[in-house]
This record gives sequence, structure tokens and C-alpha cells, in this order.
Amino acid sequence: MVKDEAVSCTPMISRHPDAPADWNTLVHEWGGTFYHDARWITALARCFRYRVHWLTAGDAGTPVGALALAEVPSLLGPKRLVSFPFSFIAGPMAPSAEIAHALTAEARAIAAERGIRRVEVKQLGTPWPPAPGFERSMRYTTYRVPTAGGEQAVWKRLHVTSTQQRIRKGQKAGVTVVDGRTADDWLVMARLEERTQQGHGVPAPPRRFFLEVCRGLQEAGLVDLLLARIPDGRIAAGFVLFKGPREWIYALSASDPALVRDYRSTHVLLWAGLQRAAAAGVVFDLGRSAPEQTSLAEFKLRWGAEAVPLAYDYWPDASGLTMARRDRGVLALGARLWSALPAPVARLGSTLYRYLG
Repeated sequence: MVKDEAVSCTPMISRHPDAPADWNTLVHEWGGTFYHDARWITALARCFRYRVHWLTAGDAGTPVGALALAEVPSLLGPKRLVSFPFSFIAGPMAPSAEIAHALTAEARAIAAERGIRRVEVKQLGTPWPPAPGFERSMRYTTYRVPTAGGEQAVWKRLHVTSTQQRIRKGQKAGVTVVDGRTADDWLVMARLEERTQQGHGVPAPPRRFFLEVCRGLQEAGLVDLLLARIPDGRIAAGFVLFKGPREWIYALSASDPALVRDYRSTHVLLWAGLQRAAAAGVVFDLGRSAPEQTSLAEFKLRWGAEAVPLAYDYWPDASGLTMARRDRGVLALGARLWSALPAPVARLGSTLYRYLG
């Protein structure tokens, strides 16, 4: 993340075993996102047993940049050092290329000391090139809905037939949006996510991620859980909203496939989230897509989103599963096999989730 001001020299890089006390001040001052927040980083690391390296850049005790990285284990190979697992916009918080490069150079130094063979830094597109030794990939794109002008301006940008009409259909069918707060509400969301992710052929997050990480961050005001209730009382869909200082992120979404066509509950939920973002005056981020996910990208564009490139920097090179196509090869084969598993077996597969970060 970038701030416009320039810093003329590269400061000293400091390592910290825990989040520095002023970390979240940096998040606000240097363009950080929800994924930079120390509370998210700490909760996620606790849930998945990641070791975190907290780096700050600054002289005379005044930090002017920061970077958090986690050691992510692998089932079959060496660990990766990632900024940050399950966070598609992380990377250095820095006002200049010099500081960003100094932080990523320190990440390489940590990797060498720890015997880690890969470093991954995920960030929005930046005005500077990758740090020396890193290879940049622009494979991924995120989609952001601007909310300037308020709710009415956002509504006018929605596609008339595929978006506006489906929202109205869901509302006329009696879908209501409720805020989930209890452990039972979060368990409903976890179960919906398990079913949805198996349909996509990938493991779902373990239930403790919802019950401990998300619910705990909800108590801190960083997360909302929106649930779609149909007239007979059933929950047809849900989504988890991550709330950063400048943008809110459509983080996790799941629905009952048997109820999609009649109720369009996901459209009603997403519109409710957009209304809240417009009232708060923040950008609404619909999340990243890969080039082969054309239907997903089109869905996001029909919500009035604008494509924003992501710059992912890798050392020593851009390779691995994050660079693999999802519609062919090993990922496509794995998805077909996973979607065919019995549901209880797939749920047990949530233990694999920590390796995917």
C-alpha cells in the first residue's frame, strides 16, 4: 500500500516478535487495509498456528513503514514466507520504493535464516518495480465498487437485468437481511461455506475460523455477518464482510443452491452490504479473480465494479499453485475429485486449509 509522500533515504529495519504497539497507527497513516490490521494478523496466526514476523522501517523510533509475514507450512515441500496468508491485499505499508524494497529485502534475509525457499508478497498494483531478486506477476485482478455519490449513484451503476432485477426479485420473494452475532449464527455460515466450497472443489475453512477468528473480530467492529432469511425462517445465504479503514471487503459468501433461483438471496445480501458501504463512504471490494474466471469477473463488473490490478512479487520466481490455472491441470483435477467426496470427508479436509494460505 502506498502513501503519496516521499521519504528520501532508506531507514533501519527492525524485527519484532509481536505486533508493535503503534502498528495499527501505521495502518491508518500508510494506506493499510483490513488485512494489515494487527488484530486480523494475530487472530489468523493463532487459528492456523503460523509464526509471524513483524517488520518496521524507521529511524529514531519513528516507524515509516511496516510489513507482516507468516511462515506457511507445506504438505509436500518447504515452507513459504507470505504477506499475508488468506489476505489478497497485504504487502508493505510504505511511502516509497526504497522503504518497500528494504522491507522485502529483510523478508528475504529471514527466509535465508529460516531455511525458507519462497517469499510471496501480495499487494495492490504499485508505482514502483519489484524489489531486486523478486519476480512480479500481474495475474490477479480485484474488483472495486466506488461508493462516491451515495446509495443512489451505486444503484445506477448496477446492471439492470442481471443485478437490479434480481435484487428486486429477492426482495419481493420476502428475503430479509439479518445481522448474525451468536455462535449459532456463525455455525450456520460455516455450514453454508462447507457446502459451497465443496461444490467449487476446494476445502472450506475450519469451523473455528468462523467461531473464533471472525466472531472475535466482529466484537472488535471489524467484521459483519449478514444472513438472508426467507419467509419460512430458513437461512438461504450468508456473507462475511471485512471492514478496513478505507475499503470493505466481500470476503466469504455462501448459499443454499436449492434456494438460489427462487429467492436470489445472494443478490439481496450483496446489495445490503453495498448500501452499508455507501453510507460509510468506503470502497466496496468484491475480491480477486484469475484471468480464467471470466464468469466471476463478469458478475463483479455487473455490480458496477472497476478492475484494479494486483501486483504479486515472488522470490525466487513466480511459480507454485498461485500461478496455476484453475480450469485445467492439477487444480482442475483436484477440484473434480474434491467435489465428489462425501460431505463428512470433505469437512475433515478443512485441516488442510492452513497449508493453502
